[in-house]
Amino acid sequence: MSSRPPLAPANPALLAELAACGSAREGALLLLSTLATQVGASRACLAWWHRGHAVADAQWASPEAPDTAALLPTQLGAALDEAIDQGVSLSWPPIGADHDAWVTLAHRTLAQRLDGAVLSVPLPAGHTPTGAIGLEWARGSPPITPAVQQFIEATVAQCAPLLALQRQAQRPWHWHLRQAARRRWHDLKSHEHPWRRRGLTLAALVLAALALVPLPDRIGGRGRIEGAEQRVLVAPSDGFIKATHVHPGDRVKAGQVLADLADLAEQDLKLERDKWSSQMAQHENSYAGAMTRADRADAAMSLAKVQEAQAQLALVDEQLQRSQLNAPFDGVVIQGDLSQSIGAPVRQGDALLTVASTRHYRVIIEVDETDVGKVHVGQTGALALSALPWDTLDLRVVRITPLAQAREGRNVFEVQAEFTGPVPPEVRPGLMGQAKVVVGQGPWLWTLVRPLLERARLGLWSWWG
Repeated sequence: MSSRPPLAPANPALLAELAACGSAREGALLLLSTLATQVGASRACLAWWHRGHAVADAQWASPEAPDTAALLPTQLGAALDEAIDQGVSLSWPPIGADHDAWVTLAHRTLAQRLDGAVLSVPLPAGHTPTGAIGLEWARGSPPITPAVQQFIEATVAQCAPLLALQRQAQRPWHWHLRQAARRRWHDLKSHEHPWRRRGLTLAALVLAALALVPLPDRIGGRGRIEGAEQRVLVAPSDGFIKATHVHPGDRVKAGQVLADLADLAEQDLKLERDKWSSQMAQHENSYAGAMTRADRADAAMSLAKVQEAQAQLALVDEQLQRSQLNAPFDGVVIQGDLSQSIGAPVRQGDALLTVASTRHYRVIIEVDETDVGKVHVGQTGALALSALPWDTLDLRVVRITPLAQAREGRNVFEVQAEFTGPVPPEVRPGLMGQAKVVVGQGPWLWTLVRPLLERARLGLWSWWG
């Protein structure tokens, strides 16, 4: 019987060589060959624990070793299962006095079939082993001593974590995902952190409520208030601005003078008015004298001339009155600041002031083209103004403009709505805010996800065809 060479302590250089290996299988072969050579084993095998059984991953055999490959999936696998299940190193022939405390039936059967000795060492990793290394010695080899077993266990304990990391690094992404899910599930079942289960349960209930409980589905966009009736006041004739009495934002009454204009022929009109006034006075005197004389023919002629003078005088007065801009109804001035244009010339038809009615308002909502198909006449909604952010005004859709307009790089449709409730006195044309129209009911989660899915579907269709 040959003697076994003295064993060297665990070599740190072996860890460096294992770290340089490109795969876990390559590292396992390096460990098996180095370990078997140092302890004089004829064959070595590394198996990983998978679904309750040891599955061989790497094998090494010396050139002089007998062919026992047929034993590996049966007797050798059963021996490795014994070591992994019990979590201790097992051998046959037994080493030490406590071998009766462990089950070694598979090791004894394997050793008898090989007519040699076997040793199985679990790969330590956390609470339970992840695999095991099995070594075989041929007949006539030196007996396995406790020192040899301790050397093998120390070497395996040093190299097992590195092999496990290399094996995990080669795992596919879905394996890592399952492992992460299992760890999270284990953490949730742990009694050390009950608040995690409570938080997850609460989050699940909230998510279920958002996904199942129907809520009003609202769409909308920017909204602005306009007067239901607006009037543009223009220059009646060529002239210049003489005076202004209002500014944008002022409330006015019907008939109130808003601005005075000076007509280029105003002086001629005044002279003509004086002329017709004097002629009318003369004809009235002639008519009175003819009536005194009972001259009906002369009286009829004088009366006709009086009526002609009255018509001409009314025409001149009408032309003089056109030099004033009057409010057509009760409202507010929303456009036209003439205070900076006193004395400026104007031409007939030039827009000078815009007055909006304050009796009725309309709301213009800019709805994106992706949502306008869900809006229909009669639907209700609400408007929150920037000037009154804490108050909402009830709306009802009355008209949908069928033409799109480009606003800030997107197409929008103007939806016209009216107020259905009382309007605060602070509301006036020109105010802007955010309007929402209720287009139906649906879960809040679906309402949030639906625009993303619609855009994705449109993008996929445009790309896929």
